[in-house]
Amino acid sequence: MNHWMWPVSLVGILSTAVVCDTDMFFLTIGRPALRLASPSAGTEVMGFFHMFADARMPIWGVSAILSNFLLVVLSGSGQRWFYFVSFLMLILFVVIYARLSKPINRLQTEAARTGASLNTASFLDHATCREVGFGPNPLRNAHACWVIVQRS
Repeated sequence: MNHWMWPVSLVGILSTAVVCDTDMFFLTIGRPALRLASPSAGTEVMGFFHMFADARMPIWGVSAILSNFLLVVLSGSGQRWFYFVSFLMLILFVVIYARLSKPINRLQTEAARTGASLNTASFLDHATCREVGFGPNPLRNAHACWVIVQRS
């Protein structure tokens, strides 16, 4: 491994870990806790989470994608395919996020900012999960559904 590959690999691994750890937190802690809350409270909490997360998390995703891209392009080793698969999976997660989660996150964030009730919160979660093949699901937030999609 060349001397430049170590820092690039480290940035890629750490950036991916930040994104995955955030998702793991919501899968193991956030989802069960939000099940106990009312739909309006769950929507408000997730709206505020996404207000900050949508502003701060992209740097970690971009770092992970760029690191993997550099490793694909500049690596001369036999592990180039591994970097390429990792790069493609990160791109897939961004596409899934942009298509499924981001529109719902915007609705939840706007509802949280204005203090409005989002009566369709449960419907939006069910629609998101059905679109990816999960059928009716008791999730109270679209982010948890996205985490399940990532883990499958």
